[in-house]
This record gives sequence, structure tokens and C-alpha cells, in this order.
Amino acid sequence: MISLALPEFLLAALLVLALAAYMFRHLGGWTPAGGALALVGLAVWILRGVSEGAATLLFSLFQVDMLVAVHWQGFVLQMTPNVAPVVVFMLLLGGAVLALAAFVHQPDAFPAFALALVAGCIGFLLLREAPISPYLLTPGFLALVTALGVYPLQAGRLGDVSGALRFLLLPVLALPLFLLAAWYADQLALNPQEAAASTAAARLLSFGLLLLLAPVPFHSAWPALVQRSPPLVGVLLTLVYQMIVLFILHRVAVAYPFVVTESNLSLWLTGTGVLTALWAGVAAVGASHPGRLLGYAFLHEWGLILLILAAPGSRSWPLVLFLFVLRAVSGLTASVGLAYLAERTGNLDADRLWGVGARLPWSTTAYVLGGLGLAGFPLTAGFTGHWAALQMVAQIDWRVAAVVLLASAGIVVGFVRQVRILFGPLADPFLAQERLRNGIVALLVILVSTGLAIAPQLLDAPIAWGLTAFGG
Repeated sequence: MISLALPEFLLAALLVLALAAYMFRHLGGWTPAGGALALVGLAVWILRGVSEGAATLLFSLFQVDMLVAVHWQGFVLQMTPNVAPVVVFMLLLGGAVLALAAFVHQPDAFPAFALALVAGCIGFLLLREAPISPYLLTPGFLALVTALGVYPLQAGRLGDVSGALRFLLLPVLALPLFLLAAWYADQLALNPQEAAASTAAARLLSFGLLLLLAPVPFHSAWPALVQRSPPLVGVLLTLVYQMIVLFILHRVAVAYPFVVTESNLSLWLTGTGVLTALWAGVAAVGASHPGRLLGYAFLHEWGLILLILAAPGSRSWPLVLFLFVLRAVSGLTASVGLAYLAERTGNLDADRLWGVGARLPWSTTAYVLGGLGLAGFPLTAGFTGHWAALQMVAQIDWRVAAVVLLASAGIVVGFVRQVRILFGPLADPFLAQERLRNGIVALLVILVSTGLAIAPQLLDAPIAWGLTAFGG
């Protein structure tokens, strides 16, 4: 029996899958479907193996030790129980996106990129020790991810690259702040009584984290990203990036408690959270491009998540995780509909979208339902989490909750305007009817989204397990 540590096996398997996906990228939907099955299988296998401490493969030919560390050149990679939930989430998110990509046309290299992205994120999550604190390496890792993501974001097209490059800017700006904070943290380790060092490190880390969180006024990448990239690519990068930032925000606060006590991070999160939610709602009212409107809906809910992060007490992280999972469901629902609309109309300009709802009813419904879910509209996936968050905010300051509620109304108005276009007079009488396969896929994601709206308690057990990664 050959014994392997989980980090080396998992990363090697994911990189081999990424290489195979690139080699067989011209096989159409079969390549992402195979990648999806592999990622979901790995997630289920890890779920079963972490509790037992070891698992076997290939009729017991290989034994994988789940909790054994791998040491290499000063780096230590290890699966721990409080990292496993985020690793499984990344695998399931990648599997869901690749499963949808099997039925939604995306760039040929997208499956390979998605698998490599999941491998890189899991490698970073498993990094327990490094020459400097792994948490302080976050901006460099995110800069690498966004740099590698430029090609799939552009989908191989020439033209405007502002969406992809704006996505790269904030990690690059945050990197020197984290490196300076690491130097001050080293000085603090030599002299724990040095108040100036802890204050400087706290301020640098706080501002660096704020840059990575990308609220208003650092928000411009998000709407541009969703508008100018293939929908599934943009949503995957957005969700992966934000989950990594949330995870590191929690770990930095635990590893360096002076960041919370000696800086105004909570105040900054509150102020920028309100501005982010409000600005997104106002901008959505005038948005005519459906991709940009979806980007503003994402931005609005992100502002609400920032407000919950700033809230005191033990209820904030459970609600943040609940909101984030519902955010993923709503975002994927909307992106499937948007991808089908783009595929059938050629582009998403407003003059091409008039009346397409009559010919593409299920795709249009998926886009609208997913977008409204990000605003917490009733009978959508995001309704329960959105209104629970508003109640928590109202207990602290009802005026802030009222502002967020008005901003949510702005998102709804933006989608009402979009519905008027989508179900208005048909601009292209030669537009074909919706394909049966597309309609079935759109209907399935609609049913998942609606099911979570009706029975959100289905997420209770996964959220409870996920809290082990966030101090629960």
C-alpha cells in the first residue's frame, strides 16, 4: 500500500485534471462535465475521509492520510478540520460551475482554468506555515489569480480589457501594505511592548483588507467584470475571490487581534458597507446593460455583507455564510440565464434584447429571478438571508437598515426596467425559439433557487459545519 498525504495527492490530482481539460478542450460539453464529476467526487471523498483521518483509493492500493502535513522549503501544507469546509466549498462551487458550463457555451480553455483556479485556491487554503505569515501573502496570491484570469475573462477576444485589469488592480495595491505590516509584526514579536509597531501594523492591515474587500469607492471592477466577461467566468472569479478574502479577514482578526482593537476597521466596514449598498442601488436604476445590472446587484449584496461583518456579537459569521451561499445560488442562476441570452442574441446590447423573453422564456426568467435574489426579493433564494440581515442591522441602527432597504428597491426597479425590455416588442422577428436543452437547464436552476427560498433550513447543517472555519 502506497501512503500519501492529502495536500500532495489533492493538488496533484487537480493539476492533472486541469492539464487533461486543456488537452481535451475541443470536446465540447464533455470536458467540463468530466471536470464537474471529478470535483464533486473529490468533495464527497474529503467529506467522508476527514472525519476518519484516512481514506483509500484504487482498491486500497493508495492510502491518503487526511491530516498529515507536507513540508517543502519552509512551507507547510496541511488539511485541518477548520479548513476542510472552505476546501469542500471550493470544490463544490467549481463542480457546479463546470456542470453548468457543460450546457452553456464558454471559452474552450475555461474548464482548464477553473480546475487550475480551484487547485491554486485549495493550495493557498492548505498553507499553514510559510517564511512569513501565510495570511500576509493573500494579496500576492489574489494578484496571481486575477492576472491568470485575464485570458478567460476576455474569452479570447480583442478589445476592452478594463474589466479584467481593474480586477487585478486592488490586490496589487494591497500587497505593499501587507508586506509593511509583516515587517511591523516582526518588530512587535521582538518587542511586544512596542505600541507604535502594533498601531502601524493594525492600520496597514486594516486598509489592505479594505482594498481587498473592494467596497465603494474601490468597487469599479465588479460591474465591469460581470458586464465584459462571459457570465459563468465572471461569477466564478467573483465568488472565489470574495470567499478567500472573507476567510483571510477572519484569520487575520484571530492571528492579529490588535487589528480589531487598534484600528477603525469596524467603522470603515460600516461606512463603506452603507455606501456600497446605496451606490449599487442608485446605479442599478439607470443600468441598461443586463450584465452591468447583475454586477450592481452583486455589489449591493456585498455592501450588506460588509455591514454584517461590522456588527458585534456572535451572529455575524453565521449570517455572512448564509448570505454568501445564497449569493452563490442566485448568482449562478442569473449567470445561466444571461449566458443563454448572450448566446442566442449575439450580444447584450439593449436594442438586441427587446422582446427576447417571448422566445427565450426560461432563460429570461432565470436571469431575472437570480438577479432579484441578490436584492432579497420575496420568493427568491436570497430573500431569507437578506431580510435576516436587515433585521440585524435595524437592531443596531434602523436608519442604516432603511437606507439599505431603499437601495434594494433600486435594484428591483433596475430589473423591472430590464423586464420591460425583455418582454417588450420583439426587435428580431427571426430570433429562434429557446432550445429544449437550454430551457431544461434554466428550469432546473430556477427550481433550485426557488426551493431554497421555500426551505432555507436545508442549509442549516452545511452552515453549522462551515462555521468551524470561522470560529464557530
